[in-house]
Amino acid sequence: MSRVVGLRCLTCGADYPVSGMFEGCPKCRRGEFASNLNLEYDLAPLRGLTRRALEEWTGPGIWRFAPLLPVEREDCRVTLGEGNTPLLICPRLSRDAGVELWVKDESRNPTWSYKDRLACVATSKALELGAKVTTMASTGNHGAATAAYAARAGLDCVIFTLPTVPQAMVSLMLSYGAKVVATTFYGRWELMAHCVREYGWYPMGNYLMALPTGNPFGLDGYKTLAFEICIQRHWDVPDAVFVPVGYGEGFRGIWRGFCDMRDLGLIEKVPAMVAVEPEGGPICNALKKGATIPERVPAKQSVAFSINGDYTSVGSMVTIRESGGSGVEVTDAEIMSAQALLGLEGFYPEPSSAASVAGALKLAREGRLRDVRSVVCILTSTGLKDPAATAAVRPGPPAIEPRVSELMRALKETYGFDPGA
Repeated sequence: MSRVVGLRCLTCGADYPVSGMFEGCPKCRRGEFASNLNLEYDLAPLRGLTRRALEEWTGPGIWRFAPLLPVEREDCRVTLGEGNTPLLICPRLSRDAGVELWVKDESRNPTWSYKDRLACVATSKALELGAKVTTMASTGNHGAATAAYAARAGLDCVIFTLPTVPQAMVSLMLSYGAKVVATTFYGRWELMAHCVREYGWYPMGNYLMALPTGNPFGLDGYKTLAFEICIQRHWDVPDAVFVPVGYGEGFRGIWRGFCDMRDLGLIEKVPAMVAVEPEGGPICNALKKGATIPERVPAKQSVAFSINGDYTSVGSMVTIRESGGSGVEVTDAEIMSAQALLGLEGFYPEPSSAASVAGALKLAREGRLRDVRSVVCILTSTGLKDPAATAAVRPGPPAIEPRVSELMRALKETYGFDPGA
C-alpha cells in the first residue's frame, strides 16, 4: 500500500508534514493569494503493479482504490457505495463533434453528484484526525455530499448556504440532518472561518476569502474518476477530459489520478485537461492574460450556478499547464442546448454539468479538436437538482381533452410529431 508522506505547495514547492492544513501554503500567502497544498505519496510499495492486478482490487465504494487514497485506518473509511459510475459513448454527439464523445455520468453517486467522492475521503480523514463536526459553505452539491457522509459517519454537520439556493438543494441537505444556515455570499465564509478556528470544525472544502485552497485529502477522492476511466476504457486513455470547473478541486483531483497511473507505469500518455466555465470566468481571464495565478473577476449571472465563481484555485491553472490543457467559456444558451442534446442521448445533467459537453461541442465547432480522437466529458450532477432551469427554456406539456383529434393536434403543434407520417 502507498503512503502519504507529506504536503507540498504547488507554487513554491515547500514541504509540510501530514496534518489538517486547509489554508494553503503559509510561505506563499500574500493578500488574496493562497497556494494549494497537494498530498505527496510514497508509491514505491506499488512499483511493479500490473493493470490486471489493479483491476482485481476490491473494496466498498471507492475504497476499492484504498492503496492510492490518504486514509490508512480501515475502520475510519466511510462509504455509501459511491463510484463505479457509467462511462458511455454518445453516438449522436460524437457524429456532431467529429470525435468519440464519452460521458462519465456522476449523477449515479449516492447524492447524485461527483462531490460524493470528495466527501467520502474527506469525511473519512476527519474521523482519522478525530474531528467531531464537519462544515462547508455550499450552494448545493458539495453541501449535500458533506451532509450525507457526516450522517453516515455519525458526525455533526453545519452547512452555510445562500437564501437564493434552489429549494431542492436545501431539502437534500436538511434530509441528512445537517444544520443548514442561509446568509450572505461573503458572510458565510467569515462565519465558517470563525468556527473552524475557534471550535475546531473540520472544513470539507475551502473556507477562506483568499484564493481557494480546499481540503487536500478530499481532493484526492476525485482521483478515482481517472482510475475508473482507465479501467472502463481498457487502458485506452482519452485525448482530452472536459470538466466543469469552479474552484477546481475535481479538475485537479482527476488529473492527479491520471498522473498516478502514469507514475506507476500503467499508462504511457495522459489526457489534456480542459476546464469549462461560464463566460467571464477566472480561468479563461487568466489564460488570456498569460497569468499563472488567477485573479478575482467581476461577479456575473449564469444558469450554471455551481461553477459560477468569481475566482478559482492555483491548482486549476497548474493542472492546465501540466497537462497541456486549456480553458473554454460557454454561454447559458450553449449550456442549455447541450443539456437538451444530452437528453436525446438518455442523460439529464444539471446545467453546470452539461457545461462540459457544451465546451467540447464549442471547441469542435471552432475546429480545435481536429487532432483529437476521443474525449470524456464529466457530467457532475443530475438535472433534478435544478429543474427550474430546464423549465425556464422548455414549455410544459399541452393539456388536452381526451379526444384523438386533440391528441394529433397537440403532438404536431407542440412536438412537430405526426404519427400518421
